[in-house]
Amino acid sequence: MNPIEFPNNDHYYLTLAEEAFSAGNYTQALENYKQAYQENPSPKLNRLITSLALEQGDFSAALEYAEEESESYLETPETIDLFLQIQLYSQKFFAAREFLWRTQKVNYLTEEQKNFWSMRIDDQEAFYQRQQQAVIKQIEAELKQLPTMKPMEQLVMVRKIKQLPEEQLQSLAEKFMLDPQIAPLVRSYLFESLARVGVTEKVRYLTIQDEIAELSPANSGFDDSLQNSIEARLDEYLGDDNPVLLSSLLEQMKVEMAFLYPLQSSFMNPEAWAASYLSEYSEWSEPLDGGIEAIRGKIKQLLFDYH
Repeated sequence: MNPIEFPNNDHYYLTLAEEAFSAGNYTQALENYKQAYQENPSPKLNRLITSLALEQGDFSAALEYAEEESESYLETPETIDLFLQIQLYSQKFFAAREFLWRTQKVNYLTEEQKNFWSMRIDDQEAFYQRQQQAVIKQIEAELKQLPTMKPMEQLVMVRKIKQLPEEQLQSLAEKFMLDPQIAPLVRSYLFESLARVGVTEKVRYLTIQDEIAELSPANSGFDDSLQNSIEARLDEYLGDDNPVLLSSLLEQMKVEMAFLYPLQSSFMNPEAWAASYLSEYSEWSEPLDGGIEAIRGKIKQLLFDYH
């Protein structure tokens, strides 16, 4: 039977999926649920697919669909448990800790449940580590070469740090965040990695201005108020007259803001930032702020190093 192409085509695949499921053909049921999801995706159908895929041992499919709708898995204790199970079966221990940290905001899990999952993640990771010691040692050896690499190479290599157990991840991150040979965007990535797994203790961090700051990663989330304020001012000046230039400046601004993380609030002068961008590409003639020009000059030089 071929599918009929008309609205509500997802119902066709759902019917086939339910028939296959009732007949005990779970593999075919899963494939039809996936087809229905392509036609009309929804969090409920997503969770149905991940549950069925998990039961069949198709961890890669369960992981793919769960990560696509990760926010929806924060809705109930049951969906939280499902998401965490998928991460553990897929050996995604960093992602599991990150998600467990995110559950603090919705407050659906009791302290006992949180402690249970924290211990389970630790136990599963310890077991995996024992089985994968050679692989982990290889990753550590590769990461220790970061200071000798070019900035773009560092950005690619540093992503492997999420494959390490939490203790080694934190130890290496804290070391590299103070190393001037580590590119600023890489130091920012390491700080964000600690924030994503809920590290609350203050860590030392070498800023873009070559100063040492002590910050709590979990309590120093990305503050987009400066970025939003700059965007509003640029839109005010260019939105109606030059939308193409506006789009280009907004992209440039977002890249530069990444260099300021996690200290964006220290440069809270949106008018000066907007004026700086406008002076480069338009007939802006008003005085510019020396401090903002200096930091932008440094960011431009750093960006040049990535090419």
